[in-house]
Amino acid sequence: MQKALIYCRVSSVQQKTEGHGLESQEHRCTAYANQKGYKIEKVFRDSFSGGGDFLKRPAMVDLLHYAEKNLIAGYIVIFDDLKRFARDTEFHLKLRSTFKALNLKPECLNFNFDESPAGRFAEIVMAAAGELERLQNRSQVIQKQKARLERGYWVNYAPPGYQMTKDPTHGKLLTPIEPQAAIVRKALEGYASGRFQEQIEVLNFLKKKNYYSIKHGKKCVPSLNAVRSMLERVAYAGYIERPEWDVSRRKGHHIALISLETFEKIQDRLNGKVRFKARKDIRNDFPLRGFIDCVACHRPLTASWSKGRNGKFPYYRCNTIVCSERNRSIKKILIETRFEEILKKIKPSSQVLRLTKTIFLDVWNKKISELSETHKQLEAELELNKIEQDNILGRITKTQNDKIVTTYESRLTELTNKQELLQERLVSAAIPKIDFETALDKVFEMLKNPYFKWDRGDINDKRLVLKLVFAEKLVYDREKGFETAILALPLRVFELNDAPKSQLVEVPGIEPGSDMFEAGG
Repeated sequence: MQKALIYCRVSSVQQKTEGHGLESQEHRCTAYANQKGYKIEKVFRDSFSGGGDFLKRPAMVDLLHYAEKNLIAGYIVIFDDLKRFARDTEFHLKLRSTFKALNLKPECLNFNFDESPAGRFAEIVMAAAGELERLQNRSQVIQKQKARLERGYWVNYAPPGYQMTKDPTHGKLLTPIEPQAAIVRKALEGYASGRFQEQIEVLNFLKKKNYYSIKHGKKCVPSLNAVRSMLERVAYAGYIERPEWDVSRRKGHHIALISLETFEKIQDRLNGKVRFKARKDIRNDFPLRGFIDCVACHRPLTASWSKGRNGKFPYYRCNTIVCSERNRSIKKILIETRFEEILKKIKPSSQVLRLTKTIFLDVWNKKISELSETHKQLEAELELNKIEQDNILGRITKTQNDKIVTTYESRLTELTNKQELLQERLVSAAIPKIDFETALDKVFEMLKNPYFKWDRGDINDKRLVLKLVFAEKLVYDREKGFETAILALPLRVFELNDAPKSQLVEVPGIEPGSDMFEAGG
């Protein structure tokens, strides 16, 4: 008896779990095989869209591998409908060539595969018709979404600070949700004004405020890519636009969080048209200005030159009106000398640096591995999302019931919004294209001797030392000097010197019992 394989496919996981599409296809294909006298050897079931690369369909890939191992069998592959084969002309032809190479012969319940010139032509026409139907379905939905955009309504997933609500006049309307909207507003205005110099500062502000957005019922913490996306959204200014669909900027029906002027300032900053100059009061004269807090009010100390009988003299002081330490001057030489004494003590040995670098590289490699796995999962989710969209598009064109069409359109909007979210997450999960080890070496070169960089460098070098060495601002007491400094990573690792030796991390080339600091460290 001629051996046969059956291939069944539905367009979504939901159809697979809730519907009977696979079972009915298999039943019809089995009846066809029995009528023809074929012996069914195996059934392959897929829940992927017909459009796109057939090699992304797991069951089809399994079928091809199975046939490759049994070339001599010369299987008949039975399909319920030509659309199960492929709804893309290019991949239809590629799949036919692959079948031929693997000694497979396709047979379809509603189409006769004919190798004659006329038969080949008819097959190509049918494949093209399937692709046209799929593309037209998508085009119709996009046109409806575009029409709503042109009327000033948001059609995608609500951006951070907003939610989609039902309005008796407008239908689904973008609406601010508090307190998230207030936090987003302050973040955007802070970047526009220069309060936040870098996008990372915006991210830190959001995290400090414990900001999160709700997407698909889950809490989503902000990322650097999410911050960039927020800064580029004109929706926050109360406008709608989508250039890729030829929808120019227009006033939206939703409430704005910022003015259009503020939005344009943000774009100028993102495009490099506006650069905020460094504060004039941060110069080599007073490198610690803004980094040292008053012990009484915990506000930053200011600094200036004061006139005396024999000339001008530099001082740091607190200017907070209600502070008990207000205008009580601290000599520049005293406070900076005490600060330099702290820096001189931070001088780890090469062994400690190797230990710290090993830890950082291990964390980095684990992070890259996690990102790679996340990237694969997101790609799979995007593919499933696309399958369901294609399936709904096909249903919309086949129904005449307006209520059902509305339900399908609502679901399609949700899928489109989810697709945008997944694509955003996919960008966030991208593997960084940087040489982390080289960058780490440059940082550690400075950390070998922070005082040397401080003593020999300009104001920019000094500010860099402050950022890399300390996790928080220092607090200064006029009588006692500096309070305990909290070091930033990786310098916290150096504190292992005070830990029990049994707790030290064992790293090749470093003996747990060895001294962690050089003399004077």
